[in-house]
Order: sequence, then structure tokens, then C-alpha cells
Amino acid sequence: MVEKKYKNKAALVDELHEKLANASAVVVTEYRGLKAGDLVKLRRSLRDAGVEVLVVKNTLLRRAAQGTPTEAIVGDLAGPSAVAIASADAIEAAKLLSKGEKDFEPFNLKNGVIEKAVVDAGGIAAFAKLPGRSEMQAQFAGSMEGFIGEFAGLIDAALREFAGLLEAKAETMSA
Repeated sequence: MVEKKYKNKAALVDELHEKLANASAVVVTEYRGLKAGDLVKLRRSLRDAGVEVLVVKNTLLRRAAQGTPTEAIVGDLAGPSAVAIASADAIEAAKLLSKGEKDFEPFNLKNGVIEKAVVDAGGIAAFAKLPGRSEMQAQFAGSMEGFIGEFAGLIDAALREFAGLLEAKAETMSA
């Protein structure tokens, strides 16, 4: 029976290691005092954005984090902690976690790794204020549309001037 228990822990550590290694963002949170129903609501809202919240023993989390960027933030964990692992947009994950911290009072963000940058709770809040990937793509497309419109206008003006010159030359030659 003891042998089976250790095999399950090893599989859990391996699975968690892979998730941590491939994550765009990993945030360590404190959920002490959060009602079970609130934790379910929070997990559901985060799951839609590709963020998984796991409650894992600190020792297992430390073992799983070895060799990943997350290793820097799990060394001094104490007490009950949960880890939020984002597989999609890291900025969107930071926004949702910051919103969760405001919506659910006892839920606190400790620290994290966002796009391989180690940050504290203030850093996570700063990332949350940045525009998301879709917003940045829309801004880029809008700025490109302006440049393309200006370029098309310049070419059209040059062609109109050239046509005007040709017309003027034809008039002077026929006269």
C-alpha cells in the first residue's frame, strides 16, 4: 500500500512539473479563509481563460518546480497555498487573478512568474493593468490601417499628378 502511495505522488509531481514548465504564468496564492463555494466560483471563472487553480502540498510543489522558472518563487512557502497555472494568455490570467483578489476578500496573491519574469503581488497587479493580447492586436491593426491608408493616399495623389501632367503635355502638343 505504501508503494502505491509513492507512485501516485511521483506521477503527480511529474504531471505538475510539466504544467509548470509549459505555463505562461504561475501565481502562488493564499486561500485561507475563502469559503469552498467562493473557491469553486473563482476556479470556474479562471478555467474559462485557461487558468487552472490547484491546491498542492508545498513539498510536492517544490519538487515539481525544480528545473522550471517557478523554482524561484516556491522555496519559502509556508502554510496552505494554491497555485494558479495559466496555459494561455498570461496577462489575461493576471487580470482575472487580480479581479479574484478584489472579489473574494481572503484570497491573496503572494508572488508569481509571468512570462518568465519573477514578480510579487504588486508586479502581478501591474501586469493586470497592461492591455491583453487581443487588445494589443487590435491597437496594432488600427495603427497599421492608418499607415496603409496614408500610403494609399500618397500613391493616389502621385498618380493623379502624373495623369494631370500627361493631360497638360497632350494639350500643349495638340495646340
